[in-house]
Amino acid sequence: MLKKFTKSVVFRVMLATMLLCSVFVTSTYAASSLYDDFNYYNSSLWEKADGYSNGGMFNCTWRANNVVFSNGTMQLKLTSPSYNKFDGAEYRSRQKYGYGLYEVRMKPAKNVGIVSSFFTYTGPSDGTPWDEIDIEFLGKDTTKVQFNYYTNGVGNHEVLVNLGFDASQAFHTYAFDWQPGYIKWYVDGVLKHTVTSNIPTNPGKIMMNIWNGIGVDSWLGAYNGVNPLTASYEWVRYTPSSSPSPSQPSNAADFKLNAWQHSSSSGVTTWNGGVGSFDPGDWIKFSNVNLSTGYNAFAVSYATVVNGSFEISMDSPNGTLLGTVNYPSTNGWENYTWNGTRLNPSVAKGTHDIYIVGKSGYTNLKEFWFKNE
Repeated sequence: MLKKFTKSVVFRVMLATMLLCSVFVTSTYAASSLYDDFNYYNSSLWEKADGYSNGGMFNCTWRANNVVFSNGTMQLKLTSPSYNKFDGAEYRSRQKYGYGLYEVRMKPAKNVGIVSSFFTYTGPSDGTPWDEIDIEFLGKDTTKVQFNYYTNGVGNHEVLVNLGFDASQAFHTYAFDWQPGYIKWYVDGVLKHTVTSNIPTNPGKIMMNIWNGIGVDSWLGAYNGVNPLTASYEWVRYTPSSSPSPSQPSNAADFKLNAWQHSSSSGVTTWNGGVGSFDPGDWIKFSNVNLSTGYNAFAVSYATVVNGSFEISMDSPNGTLLGTVNYPSTNGWENYTWNGTRLNPSVAKGTHDIYIVGKSGYTNLKEFWFKNE
């Protein structure tokens, strides 16, 4: 009892200091849409480009440290570590997305010779043709936005649209609706441009970046070295089309369960942001979880001061075993990190009640992901 009381005090302190972040995949437990308000870096959903350059017209090296989360926004920064050397920032989804509505609320950087962007991309590095749909801001004139797309590497569809305002001065919502027969671009909900020929078909990653150009002065203007520069993003949202992409991966989409949103529990402490006092024999239950056609991996965000383990089972605490997570200490109740285990997709499928059951040690739990890797 003393141990549980001590941990519950820690939980109250954590509740007072914890940043509650709303990165989620809806609906209920099926991954049919995406929304991220960029309160923190969710490494299971996104990745930061780091330590390399695209080359060509990109006159910078991508740096993970140039992706910063502050005051409810994500900031992509263009900096200079030394004379005539430049570091940019790129943020991209781990998963690919197909036909649907893509939206972002952002504020681009303003300076000659640079680009701030929101786009989808897939290409040879992914084992696919080069398909891309762009919303780009040329920093030399942020009263305009550029729309473009590539299908199997064929582009040259650029169009510049007058906004009637300076995009670098305030956040606005930009979007494109990608469907089998068209792409429509929107600004603050108003249709600005439509194309209907040679539409991309390959699902792509959602991407955002800031970079300075070289050798493209006629397009961007000559970059003058001014830094640091920042493009800011408040949120991003993807709403899938009712028409699936012909090339959409057949694997079930990754999805998240928030630990504190369990259906029922035994022996644990729950607060709006996590679950604790999770000891051997304790469990939390999620009702009617749709595992679709199957998942091969499970990930958990947790914090603890001891080593331990828990099981993932179906339909009861002692039901069909999906997998066991053996976790090491994170050396602090607020030091959340990731761990996980492999699943058998021929078993981890269909609609079931999912139980997380403590076997040894004790830990705080924040979120769980069912994934295909």
